[in-house]
Amino acid sequence: MAELFFSPHPDDIALSAFASILRVPPGVPRAVISVFTQSCWEFVFPVDRTRALAVTSRRLEEDLRFARAWGASLVHLGFRDTSLRMSPGVEDRRPSATDPLLPTVEAALRDVLENEAPDVVCHVPLGISGHVDHLMVRDAVLALRGRARGVVFYEDLPYCEQYTEEEIAAFVRALGLGLAPHLVDLGAEWPAKVEAMRLYESQLEEKTIPTVERYARRLGAGRGMAERVWKVDSR
Repeated sequence: MAELFFSPHPDDIALSAFASILRVPPGVPRAVISVFTQSCWEFVFPVDRTRALAVTSRRLEEDLRFARAWGASLVHLGFRDTSLRMSPGVEDRRPSATDPLLPTVEAALRDVLENEAPDVVCHVPLGISGHVDHLMVRDAVLALRGRARGVVFYEDLPYCEQYTEEEIAAFVRALGLGLAPHLVDLGAEWPAKVEAMRLYESQLEEKTIPTVERYARRLGAGRGMAERVWKVDSR
């Protein structure tokens, strides 16, 4: 058995599934599979595609630091993210099924999964961000597994914070997978999560950590801080 954390971009696991990666039982292998790892995105317009090598190298360094710090192996699949594939703003309006990269992404993830035991646990983005890279990772893993059982859906942060609980629940129902929510307590581990997020300095906006903290407190409902995942109940 192993647990695989499928990350559309470097930083998604630190932002969205940090508590889950900490909860992997001792002795169980954990791996971060970063899919769209070539990038020129630096929060500056217009996007400068000549910066791709420098940005991509820094993303790799940040991801390696995270994996080493939290005991995970790391796989970079090397796909170009939306900053290198399309105009800014289009990425949140493009269904994964229409993206020409989807078959190639699915083939690469098939290679990742083919040597894993059937009981491998796959952590994937819920996709509420609407970002096509997130949707492709989610949909490719679901297609390869052929079912949602054994798949854990983490909430895309910081995007999820902008939605109400009713909107999130409606989004999940529309997936039609029979998912139920499960809180993952952060407890005293919040400072460690902040440390993990700060490893991705090149990918953080000033508002990112405060937004993630606000959402963690919202989920904690006055009793602490948490992340939330969605999965098929085993009952």
